Amino acid sequence: MLHVVPDDHIALDDLTLHYQPQISADGRSIVSVEALVRARKPGPGRRTAADILAHFATPETSEALDWWVLRTAMTAALDWPSLVVGINVGADRFRDPGFAARTIALVEEIGVDPRRIELEIVEGSYIGDFDTAFANITALRAHGLRIALDDFGTGFSSLTYLLKLPIDKVKIDKSFVDGVGSIQSAVIVQAVVALARALGLKVTAEGVETEAQYQFLRVAGCHLIQGWLFAKALPAAEISRLLSTGEIPRAAA
Repeated sequence: MLHVVPDDHIALDDLTLHYQPQISADGRSIVSVEALVRARKPGPGRRTAADILAHFATPETSEALDWWVLRTAMTAALDWPSLVVGINVGADRFRDPGFAARTIALVEEIGVDPRRIELEIVEGSYIGDFDTAFANITALRAHGLRIALDDFGTGFSSLTYLLKLPIDKVKIDKSFVDGVGSIQSAVIVQAVVALARALGLKVTAEGVETEAQYQFLRVAGCHLIQGWLFAKALPAAEISRLLSTGEIPRAAA
């Protein structure tokens, strides 16, 4: 296994992936999961995904982490033939002309159905080279992979991304979900859902924590709901257990 040691000695071997369920809007099924990086032994500076990403900030370590996450999540997906697995990928990868070919080769090596892999681009990250990104995304989608735009609305390029890149899904950022009790946020969420649906895109609402948020987002037309109201990110074994029992996770009232 590739073993990269940043300055404070967090290595790839110190990491694991947890998976947060994305629930159908009717609340009846787990449709997909998002892979999120976690430390095997959490502690100060390594409790959240953001903490961990800060330790892999150089181009070399960031790339190594991305490929480790891709391989680990694709391998986990073999155990969940009914689920789509979302995998966050740094903007740097989409600026790499060889990214699509290498990803497709990895899919074929592992033997996972490419239609069940969804690569998530963080909207707040800067792609810059849209021509290369477009070529990569087009090749990936032609092979069956899906592309989602994560944290939609948090950066400066939301509409530019939709205009220039062939996206399959948008994920509404938690900051808008938190504010759906206000007129401004509610109108923005409704507008984003209407725009996405008009473009033929799926919509996931992230960071859903209350029943009121869930009911608003369901009525607004979101396809999938993700957040602590249903489940935090879970170890792979727990996802397998939920699928085997047919249980839909739900936070205690």
